[in-house]
Amino acid sequence: MRLENTNVARTTAGTITVEFRGEGNDLITVRMSAEPGSADEAAIIRAKEMMAELVAAPSDRISPSAV
Repeated sequence: MRLENTNVARTTAGTITVEFRGEGNDLITVRMSAEPGSADEAAIIRAKEMMAELVAAPSDRISPSAV
C-alpha cells in the first residue's frame, strides 16, 4: 500500500484511532488506548509498532474469526 494520508482521531475517552489511507481507497485503522493529551505523532508511531508486531506474529496466533 502506498501511503497517501494519515488521520488521528480521539474517538472516545481514553481511545485514539489512527487511519492510514492509501491509493485506491485502501485503509488500515488501528484503535488503541491513549493517555489524555498524548501527541498525534506518538499515536502514529505506536500504531506502526503495533502493525509490525502483528506482521511478525505467528500465523497460528491470528484467528480468522476475530477479524
